[in-house]
Amino acid sequence: QCTPCRAGTEKMLTLLERDTWDEQTLKQLAAVMADASICGLGQAAPNPVLSLLRDFRSELASQNLIVKG
Repeated sequence: QCTPCRAGTEKMLTLLERDTWDEQTLKQLAAVMADASICGLGQAAPNPVLSLLRDFRSELASQNLIVKG
């Protein structure tokens, strides 16, 4: 029902299904979702992706999976 969560998670999935991830775009989308969602679920939905980018950055970079936007 909440557009930022519903549309944001769909968009994030689309971005993650690409061959390379645009780190800046993912972080911007996560910020919009967290700021605009009206419930805790929508605000927390991007956390797994943000944690992945933060905690496994070197592994993602070694696989040429992330690019800086």
